[in-house]
Amino acid sequence: MNHCHTRVLALILPLALAAAASGVIIDSGDGTGNVTAPSPDPGWANVGTCNGLSCVYLGDGWVLTANHVGPGDATFGGIPYPWVPGASVRLSNPDTSLADLLLFKLAQPFPALPSLSIRTTSPPLGTSLIQIGFGRNRGAADTWINPSPPPATFSGYYWGAGVSKRWGTNSVQDVNADLYEPSFGTKLFGSEFDHTGPGHTTHESQAAVGDSGGAAFAWNGSSYDLAGTLIGILFFSGQPAETAAYMNATLAADLSAYRDEIVNWMPEPAGALWPGAALVAWLARARRRSVSAPSSPGSARTSGRAR
Repeated sequence: MNHCHTRVLALILPLALAAAASGVIIDSGDGTGNVTAPSPDPGWANVGTCNGLSCVYLGDGWVLTANHVGPGDATFGGIPYPWVPGASVRLSNPDTSLADLLLFKLAQPFPALPSLSIRTTSPPLGTSLIQIGFGRNRGAADTWINPSPPPATFSGYYWGAGVSKRWGTNSVQDVNADLYEPSFGTKLFGSEFDHTGPGHTTHESQAAVGDSGGAAFAWNGSSYDLAGTLIGILFFSGQPAETAAYMNATLAADLSAYRDEIVNWMPEPAGALWPGAALVAWLARARRRSVSAPSSPGSARTSGRAR
């Protein structure tokens, strides 16, 4: 594949005609595997669905997802958990602009799941990743010719139908993620969908429509930490719709940049129960905070992006 072809970015939202979401696209086997927890397990059960896309349970009733997914009832392990309407907060960048990340609170009883550890630093290049989401399944393998100069042959897979949760592997790579940060309004890192070579992993994965809000877990030397929230994909100009081509890339929000704010929001007020007076106070705090923040950068993401 020729890198001279321009990569195009897209939010990984559900398609209007997609009946449901399934797992990240993997190039191992026939693409239908990895529907049970990997070993070691970074937090398979903590990845669920919300509004037909993906979300991650952090602990203490708190769920993290992409802001464009939105808050709502979340399902983990096949069990639906209602959220507390209004109990959500959009996270901020260091410059106080709003990021494409959202925390929201579930009503009790909470899922019986462990709390996740959020990485404190950006994962360096080469860091091993496990990506989990509910995006489109892998379809048939194929190649596509792009005649625009310089001509190039794209190889990869069509997106298929399906509803399975899936995990895949990859590593942090230089995909010029910083160039796309203004469009997403979010600190990012990326991985590339490699066919061969040193970047290729055993269950090489690429996000697809529906994976937004899913998890990117990064190896810290002894275990996996939650390092990223799946947020977008990069593909090539001229690439057929609903395909995953090798040298496409997945973008994830770098949670190390938002960890302090997440930790600040998660604890409940001392002695408080949700809902109640403490919830009213918390919501008032969230509203004051959102009013003082700049307007949403969402309009910048609409131009030239697949939906």
